[in-house]
Amino acid sequence: MNKIRVAMLSALALVVIAVIALVGTSAAPRVVLAQGVGRASWTPSTSETRSMVSRFLVAGDSITYSTDAVWSRNQAAGLKQYTDAGLRYTHEINDRSGRLSATGYWATNHPDPAFDRDDDDGDGRWEEAEITAGADEPTAGATYTSLVQFSRWHGKRQKRVCEWAWDRRLGSTAVLSQLSRDLLGEWQAQRYTLTYDTLAYPRVATKPKIPSSAPAASCRVGRAREAQSGIVVTFAEPMDWARFMELQQQGNGRWTAFEAIGSSAHDQLTWTCGGPVVPSSALAPCRAMGVDPTGVSAAVGYYTDDGIEALREHPGVARVDGLRDAVTSMLFDVGGFGVERPDLTVNDHYWELFLAD
Repeated sequence: MNKIRVAMLSALALVVIAVIALVGTSAAPRVVLAQGVGRASWTPSTSETRSMVSRFLVAGDSITYSTDAVWSRNQAAGLKQYTDAGLRYTHEINDRSGRLSATGYWATNHPDPAFDRDDDDGDGRWEEAEITAGADEPTAGATYTSLVQFSRWHGKRQKRVCEWAWDRRLGSTAVLSQLSRDLLGEWQAQRYTLTYDTLAYPRVATKPKIPSSAPAASCRVGRAREAQSGIVVTFAEPMDWARFMELQQQGNGRWTAFEAIGSSAHDQLTWTCGGPVVPSSALAPCRAMGVDPTGVSAAVGYYTDDGIEALREHPGVARVDGLRDAVTSMLFDVGGFGVERPDLTVNDHYWELFLAD
């Protein structure tokens, strides 16, 4: 949910329409039928969410939530009234149990999407993750899918060193929708529904062993180093991962997050996937979520002035914009302490430059 959070939100968790869907079971997902899910005129007419065991650091250490949403003609028209006013549809998965942490990896066939995750209570876990769609009106009857990965691993400081911590406890995640506006570098909620679906996840057994090849744990969001500035880069065409990684070597900087354009065997729509930049992972997280990536379409990073100028002149780069760190990164949230910079929010221009109708 948006960072300007009110204390009453904790009470909203009590107003849920629950469905027990343990991870790994083959039970059919729950279909919500109403005046739009959450009883709103702008939400999907039906929504189906299922949970799937997935891999983050090791097999079975994470859960990927997959939501299929369908808009009727009336619901699509209701949403259009808001998108015409600059608002955007946002799908949210929120682990209010506080056991899981969003890894930052996601995928969707919503047009022109952006991703965000938040630590609402300051415990070092990103229990909230959102995918915000672009301005295009959804096609009535089409299925729009959103996938978001959460893990039982989270970064925790041990003797001043950030290490991976494991949580084996049970809990549940909530599904809801909101309308968001681009404000100060992040998508902030203007309207939101009550929880309209809840999925339980079980307690698990022993903590798995982390392989030596696993990326280092992170206990804070990446920030600019001395003489660096945050930028959002839109590429002129989907870029090969190796070539993408070479740019940071040439430009005296580092990437923090990427978005890639691709396709899926499930439909004929354009898919976007993204997440934190881990050189050894390449685009494997996209493929794990069923997306066949064409290449990297946009990225966020921190670069020196010389590096930024080199990127502007690079033939594979279409546009370089400044990263607008949110004002809330200097404050604390009302009801929480998720004061993060938007290091995984890639507000790029690829869709409007190359894929707009």
